[in-house]
Amino acid sequence: MSKTALIVDDSRSARVVLKNMLEDHELEVDTAESAEDALDYLNDNRPDVIFMDHLMPGMDGFEAVSAIKNNPDTATIPIMMYTSQEGELYVGQARALGAVGVLPKQVEPVEVSKVLESLRVIGGDQGSSHAEIPDAVTAETTGEFPGLETLDQDLRLLIQDLFNQQRSVLRRDLLDSYETIAARVVDEIRPPEEQTDLEVEAVEKEEPSQILLGSLAILVVVAMVFAWLYWQREQSWQALQGQYALVQQELQELRDSDASSTLQASQQFNNYEATIDAMYAATLESLEWGANQSSLYAFDDLPLGDARLAVLEQLADKLATLNFAGVVRIESHVADFCMITSGPDGYELSPGNEAAANCDQIGVAPGEAYEFGLRQSIAFANFIRLADVRSAGKVRYEIVSLGNLDPIMAYPATAEGISAGDWNGIAAANNRVELSIFADNF
Repeated sequence: MSKTALIVDDSRSARVVLKNMLEDHELEVDTAESAEDALDYLNDNRPDVIFMDHLMPGMDGFEAVSAIKNNPDTATIPIMMYTSQEGELYVGQARALGAVGVLPKQVEPVEVSKVLESLRVIGGDQGSSHAEIPDAVTAETTGEFPGLETLDQDLRLLIQDLFNQQRSVLRRDLLDSYETIAARVVDEIRPPEEQTDLEVEAVEKEEPSQILLGSLAILVVVAMVFAWLYWQREQSWQALQGQYALVQQELQELRDSDASSTLQASQQFNNYEATIDAMYAATLESLEWGANQSSLYAFDDLPLGDARLAVLEQLADKLATLNFAGVVRIESHVADFCMITSGPDGYELSPGNEAAANCDQIGVAPGEAYEFGLRQSIAFANFIRLADVRSAGKVRYEIVSLGNLDPIMAYPATAEGISAGDWNGIAAANNRVELSIFADNF
């Protein structure tokens, strides 16, 4: 008799990917779009295993696990959390509620096989119990840096020194990337020397595409200008920091001076204070601008991954130099890419020469885009978790996902007559993470 698995996930693409993997093991697979639908399903059915997503509209995955385990009729069904959430704290919460483990959404088919064998849903090593999960799965979900909180001061200084050495290399690569993109765009929009009548007619039909390519070229040029300005600001950073320290010292001396009681000293004191406030505000604005020069991330990258962590670490060092106290807001945006169905990951970018109207899917639902905007690497999550300790509570980080609700570049009104490459060129500019700095005393 074949066995049954239940997938509970509000993301259609995630359900399709996992369902295909499970059906490869000759399992009957049922799906539910919400935790409420799953509980209704369990009133009349008893699957052999449940794969439960965490973040869903309405009742979330943790609440659903608790409800299933508190029901004597369903308490013995093994539940595997199937989510993008990671870290030791999350795994501990899931197991405390009764889940047998956590399976990442970027899972490989071989890991699914090991999970099913450990739960005795399919044949394999029978020495495992329902409560035991293979090492290959727990290694990915519990984190690779369990000793991060116990790093001593010497090791942190070593990490900071290594980061400073790599910073110049990353900036040079960024400029090289801008130049490469600009050269490619210029080559694509350069008109040929000779055209036949048919070629001229074809070019006239492709006028919308040429307009989009021209817009992209302008965007690249603007990005290169911003990169140059960033270099200029970076070179003046040390000088600005020295001037700031000098003004602070002079202000302190003025406060201690007996002449502060005179009207002239009072006016000078006010002028110094206003100068410091203006310089402080300008410095924060400069740091915010510089941090946002690398705001874009690729289609298959995490929005809050290691690249974003490198920017935050550099920003945190400079805020500590200023003795900053306040909030750093991290706002993620997810683009609506033109995609085709392919491979175990579900979707990949459509070839650039294909028509956008032929894409299997353009973008995702707002709920799924919101969830994707919160995805983090383990190192990024640990950095945010330790921020309170690292800054003695002065610097707080606020993470906000706007999903695909606020694109910086407008998409065409219709996909008709637009190539997938042109469409995804616009989407690439919308796939971004923006940082904002808010000081407590401003």
